[in-house]
Amino acid sequence: MRALQVSLGSTIVGHLTEDDGGRVSFRFLDDYRELLHRPVLSQSFEDDLTKIYRGKRNELPPFFANLVPEGPLRELIESNLEIPNGDEMALLEAVGQDLPGAVEISALEGGAPEDLPEEGAEENGLGEAGEEETVLRFSLAGVQLKFSVLREAEKLTLPAHNQRGDWIVKLDSSRFPQVAENEFAVLEWARAAGFDVPECHLQPVSSLSPALQPYAIPGTSVLVIQRYDREGSERIHQEDFAQVVNQPPRLKYDHVSYEQCAALARQIIDEDAYFEFIRRLVFVVASGNTDAHLKNWSLVYPDGVNPQLSPLYDQVCIVAWGEMPRVLALKLAGRRNLLQIDEEAFSRLAEKAGADVGRTLSTARDVLQRIVESWRESDIQRLMPPAHAKALRDYWRKVPLLSRFSFG
Repeated sequence: MRALQVSLGSTIVGHLTEDDGGRVSFRFLDDYRELLHRPVLSQSFEDDLTKIYRGKRNELPPFFANLVPEGPLRELIESNLEIPNGDEMALLEAVGQDLPGAVEISALEGGAPEDLPEEGAEENGLGEAGEEETVLRFSLAGVQLKFSVLREAEKLTLPAHNQRGDWIVKLDSSRFPQVAENEFAVLEWARAAGFDVPECHLQPVSSLSPALQPYAIPGTSVLVIQRYDREGSERIHQEDFAQVVNQPPRLKYDHVSYEQCAALARQIIDEDAYFEFIRRLVFVVASGNTDAHLKNWSLVYPDGVNPQLSPLYDQVCIVAWGEMPRVLALKLAGRRNLLQIDEEAFSRLAEKAGADVGRTLSTARDVLQRIVESWRESDIQRLMPPAHAKALRDYWRKVPLLSRFSFG
């Protein structure tokens, strides 16, 4: 039986254990539950901290499944560390010191605790110092190849064994050429429109250290984004909406709608967070972002206890690549086709979320005006690849919510 310790900073919150049949379970420690000022691990646990949370056989419980790396990065780490494909417990332990947010995972001293009872269980389905290590021991979500790095004088290096990356570098893609330039332009567009966006830079691929160069396409640019879950030596806890609603990463496009996400922001945080969610959702539609799934919305816990919406991230104009379907990642008032999104969709969203319809529509109109003005008055059109900007203009003429604006 394998066992891992789960911590938030210096606070040990619980144990993950795997039985001989490959079933992984998580339970909170009594000491954690009895803390007066208890840091929050996830909203998905807050209703009952006494339950035993289990994943499906050979899978981590959903909250923890969302912590392990995805896509090409996962394949690289498994290969680099010789971790058998599908051994999520081993993978989580390997990357456990540089996970998103403030969660840390380590081997449990002395092995597994006493056997877990069946009664009351719940199955959940919804290098040397100064030298750069080539061992990859961090986790980032997403199918685009990205690394957690250190940035000094624009040089990007992997953190040493006793360090954590405080920037993310995203590489260009052969499937989506110039995706780094595209995302940089969209993020700067969002910043100009008044959204909270982490510091980011577009840099030549030559700024990557030798250890990272083999993974990059020569002659391309890379996007470097400051991590909002790191502040100096401090780690700021976060969880994405897939974790909030207790969905495994494979279901990040399923079962949950944007109106449910908006309602969650309103219920978990406050009314202002709901309207900020609306503003961001309007930007998702305006920027032609068809990939704003559950893992691309997050809560952050600056004080460890009280959540707020994280800064905006992972914003790409997907409609720039003509072969991609023009459908939203999640349903908006029963619709996914972007060419059918209008003000009525936002009215229905407000009704389903139990929010003020009139204020929701006025918020959507106000932010849309700011989005248009920031496109016209800032440098965004120059930053975005010309073919992508043209595709975006064509897209605006076809979407009912956007077509009344002159988007030059």
